Amino acid sequence: MFPLLLSLGILYLLALGAGRLAARFNIPRVTGYLLVGLAAGPSIAGIIGIPSIITKEQLDGLEPLHDLILGLIVLVIGGSFHTGNIRKFGIQLLKVSTFEILITGGLVWISAFVAGASLMAAGFLAIMAMTTAPAATQMVVREYEAEGRLTDLIMSLIGANNLVAIFAFIALAHVVVTPDAPIWNAVIKIVLPLGLGLVAGTFLALMDQRFTRKTDRQILVLAAVASLVGVCRFWDVSSMLAAMVAGMVLINTSPHERRIFNDLSAVDYPLYVIFFIMAGSHLHLEHLPQMGAVGIAYIVSRLIGKIAGCYFGATVGGCPITTKQWLGPGMLAQAGLAIGLASILARQWGAEGRQIQSAILASVVVFEGIGPLLTRISLIKAGEVTVLGILTQRSPVGYAEGLHQVINHFADALGSIGKKPLEKASDILISHVMRRNTEVIKYDIDFDGILKTLGHSRYDRLPVVDDNGDLLGVIQYKDVSKVLLDPLLKNLIVAKDIANQEHFLLTPQDSLSKAMEELREHPDHTYMLVVDKDNPQKLIGTVRQNDVLSAQRRIKPA
Repeated sequence: MFPLLLSLGILYLLALGAGRLAARFNIPRVTGYLLVGLAAGPSIAGIIGIPSIITKEQLDGLEPLHDLILGLIVLVIGGSFHTGNIRKFGIQLLKVSTFEILITGGLVWISAFVAGASLMAAGFLAIMAMTTAPAATQMVVREYEAEGRLTDLIMSLIGANNLVAIFAFIALAHVVVTPDAPIWNAVIKIVLPLGLGLVAGTFLALMDQRFTRKTDRQILVLAAVASLVGVCRFWDVSSMLAAMVAGMVLINTSPHERRIFNDLSAVDYPLYVIFFIMAGSHLHLEHLPQMGAVGIAYIVSRLIGKIAGCYFGATVGGCPITTKQWLGPGMLAQAGLAIGLASILARQWGAEGRQIQSAILASVVVFEGIGPLLTRISLIKAGEVTVLGILTQRSPVGYAEGLHQVINHFADALGSIGKKPLEKASDILISHVMRRNTEVIKYDIDFDGILKTLGHSRYDRLPVVDDNGDLLGVIQYKDVSKVLLDPLLKNLIVAKDIANQEHFLLTPQDSLSKAMEELREHPDHTYMLVVDKDNPQKLIGTVRQNDVLSAQRRIKPA
């Protein structure tokens, strides 16, 4: 067993690589983080009989951190309940939420009962089916910088559905699990977190006006959420309900509105990464064979219910066609709240509670696997993700180039040992700093091929060449975005049709000073094209901005 700190370090490095690899294949990074947790956790290790990178005992020790991060996530979800959002959607939000909840819950209840669950057990499964994972959905929205009506509706629905699910669970648990307990026990479990959230949200709104430094506000929100979650755990009430109410109160009472949420977004991503690693570590593949007919019925009926419920709700609510089509697939992720509710039943309701827990744990493996990917697809198909959000760029330098620059910079730090300083920029020719291995786009590639090539490139523009390697122009992101605005056009064009002729060219005989002058005029250019002096159409290489700056450091100061 590794020490906990070493385990976390290894997991962060694996998550970094998995997230980048997932993005390369157009999969949400959160899926990569979940897979790292699954591979490194006790589930797979137990199945194949090897030690896990992080053990169950270490995961149990990190449980307070998990609850804190979940509290931060739910606080942000509560922040989506701005009165402006509510006014924007109006009765439409109520209609969509009502239809989704009734259709999803009703379908799961009937199918689970038919599959062999008791009437009450099927009722609990129906309640859990209403929930949607706020964390996974929010991470996908942040990764792709999605904005628009569908995005806002998804975030608002997640909050509404989870609120209804918590209330319904408390009520049904009181009737079924603790029927002899006084009614005020159930009332307290609802009223107390509402009151705690109201106090916490008001406190944050008040203190938000007193702090001028961003770091102070970041400490403030972490302290408030940690205290809120801690009090809820101590009194055994729903910390998710309390945090959501706190976010709702904060966004609607603070004169600065989203300032605290924006400050939080500057520091919370590394916390969210470890949250999803832990979530992946808690996935139990061994429960898949145990879920039986009830588990299968739950998965299938929730999938159908979410999509159908959102579609009919959006239709009745008068939503646009894109919302009708893609709202349901964007609402399928499921994790924390459903697992938490199932754990309560497993502790308090004996064999039936454990059966429900097995079904939920198995279903979470499925929905956390497909949920983030379907959310990504939904946001893209609805047109709420930019071209830059879709296309994944590589690192600005490769490993070999990066090592070369590290060595050069270290030599510079030691006083440029072994390097003779040059008198002026004209002493260095482009032939001294150019690179002949150039990424290009063939002239006859279709639009989907252009997107794929740009998506796998580390640059924001690429030269277009013919079969002889002659330069025809350059394609940039802005050229691609223009085509995306016309869906019919993108099926008709090839690369040469949108190649831009407005680009700066160098020859190997030009001096470094010419490249430096161009970079001063266009600092956003990551590289410049080099062509043969006698044949300006013959592309022979590139000069990267990093190479120009590195060469400039060798020039003796005047």
